[in-house]
Amino acid sequence: MKGCGPTGDKTTLEIIRIVIAALLVYALVRAAAVRNLYEEAEEARRTLCSEVQSLREETVALERRLNTPPDEEEIEKLARDRLGLVMPNETIFTFTDTEKDSTKKEG
Repeated sequence: MKGCGPTGDKTTLEIIRIVIAALLVYALVRAAAVRNLYEEAEEARRTLCSEVQSLREETVALERRLNTPPDEEEIEKLARDRLGLVMPNETIFTFTDTEKDSTKKEG
């Protein structure tokens, strides 16, 4: 009968040892993979936390700017840049690049 006697017990024990060893190796490999995933997730969490902090700081700065009335210099700059307004008795000179203009006409 198979598995009986001293030889059968040794063979069964060897198979059990091999199976246990294989299971341990598998468990270690899986644990390493899980650890890698955890480390990647932790790095992503740190990056996102840093981004959140930066965005919060930017939000505070923008809220502060919204709640602070602009000074005359800022109003003048906005009027010039966005609306194209000029001060009374001010002359605006516009220069064009003649080389670019001639290239446009030729093309």
